[in-house]
Amino acid sequence: MLTVVGFRLGNGGRHITAVVTESGRLHRAHGAYGAVGRASRPDGPVGQNPVHRHVARLRSLHARYQSKGYAVELFPGACVRLDLREPAPVRVPGRLYDIEQPWPDLFRAFADAAPAAPRGSLEEAIHGFYTAIGAPARPRHLDRLARATPAAVLPRHVAALRRVLAGGSAVSSSPRLSVGYTVTADDVRLHVGRAGESLPRQDVVELHAALSAWLHLNATE
Repeated sequence: MLTVVGFRLGNGGRHITAVVTESGRLHRAHGAYGAVGRASRPDGPVGQNPVHRHVARLRSLHARYQSKGYAVELFPGACVRLDLREPAPVRVPGRLYDIEQPWPDLFRAFADAAPAAPRGSLEEAIHGFYTAIGAPARPRHLDRLARATPAAVLPRHVAALRRVLAGGSAVSSSPRLSVGYTVTADDVRLHVGRAGESLPRQDVVELHAALSAWLHLNATE
C-alpha cells in the first residue's frame, strides 16, 4: 500500500493533478475533464527531508494554478492509501542520475480513491498525510490563527480572507488580468503573465501601508 496526498484543480475544461508520495516524489498530470491526463516525469527525492520539500511545492502549485484560473476544486485535498507500489527509477549506464518515469496508474488510482476521502482543505489532507506516514508535521496556519488578532476586532472582509488563508487556500487577483497577485499564508507573490516574484516581508509591510494610504486618499463617499 502507498500513502499519498494531492489535489486536482480545474478551469472548466482542463485539470491539473499533483500528488506527493510517501517516498518524497512529486507527480503531476494535466488533461481534459474526464481523462486521466498526461503524466509528467516526477520530481524525485531531494535532500534530507524530501517529503517536506515536495509538500511545500505541492502548496505552491496549488496557489499558482489557482492564480491561473484553475478555481474549481475537483479534489480540494486528499490523503489516501492506494494499492500500488511505486516503481523505482530506471538506471541508465553512463548517466549520473537514475531516470524517473511517468506513472499514469498513480493518477487513475488517485482519481478513484480521492472522492471517498474526507473532504477538507489541502492543509487538512497534508496533516493527515504526515500523521499516516509518521512524519513530523510542521504547523503552519492554524497555530498562526490562534496567535493572531481576534477576528471580532478585524473588518468583516479581512476576517473572512484570513480564514481562507488559514485554511490553506490562496487569495488571488482575477485570472483575466495579465498583472496580478497571489497571497497565501506563507507568501505574497506578484506576477506578470507567467513570470512572478515573491515579496520579502518588509516590502509586504510597505505595500500594505501604501495601499492603505491610497484607499484613504481615494475613499468613496
